[in-house]
Amino acid sequence: MHEPTSKLSGRKFKFNWGMTLFTLALFPLLISFGFWQLEREQQKTQLQKQYDERALATPRNEAEIDWNNPDLGWTPVTAEGRFDSARQFMLDNRILDSKVGYEIITPFVTDSGTILINRGWVSQGSTRAEIPELGVSEATLTISGHIYVPDGDAFVLGSDSSSVQGWPKLIQKIDPEQMALSLGSTNVKPFVVRLTGNSQGVLQTNWAAISMRPETHRAYAVQWFTMAAVLLFLYIMFSFRKPEN
Repeated sequence: MHEPTSKLSGRKFKFNWGMTLFTLALFPLLISFGFWQLEREQQKTQLQKQYDERALATPRNEAEIDWNNPDLGWTPVTAEGRFDSARQFMLDNRILDSKVGYEIITPFVTDSGTILINRGWVSQGSTRAEIPELGVSEATLTISGHIYVPDGDAFVLGSDSSSVQGWPKLIQKIDPEQMALSLGSTNVKPFVVRLTGNSQGVLQTNWAAISMRPETHRAYAVQWFTMAAVLLFLYIMFSFRKPEN
């Protein structure tokens, strides 16, 4: 149904149901994506600020920490215990310097329970069937690191082998509850500790406070708002047409 209803600069507005419904559905969606990216920018800014502040704090002993407190991200921590080198996890699909490898999660047994320690990155072997060298001392050690609280759910590329017999176990994401089941322990801390670069037992580290800079979210927001503006412009351009000769 196409009937002229108004005129603008010699052009007639021709109403088109299909184009109008498409614009009404897509335009607010694009705008909402833009504002969501601006919200993510603010969240990442606050996260970076928190990281900078806590990086200067005095490390706390792990036995003094309330591990059920969700606001522990980037808290410096020290712990005394021993690594369980016989039962380790390999976090799959980790990239460092454009090389594929794993992040190694090793249980660290203390008097107050077991802490899952992310020791850092190792390179993948020539084939995925080749297990890299994961050896670590089982002597009593004092380690240092910071508590890592993940920012949302991790993107998973495949299924893990945490329920498969044998060690080490290949995992696609860090799930302390599932990992505790694999270890057969009920006293596993709910968050992982990432080792600092000078800690005993550390491998290669490249920890970043945030996975995406706040400025990147702002750029994405501009893109969504631009697409919304283009959509509105196209709707107006195709709706107002010159009268036919």
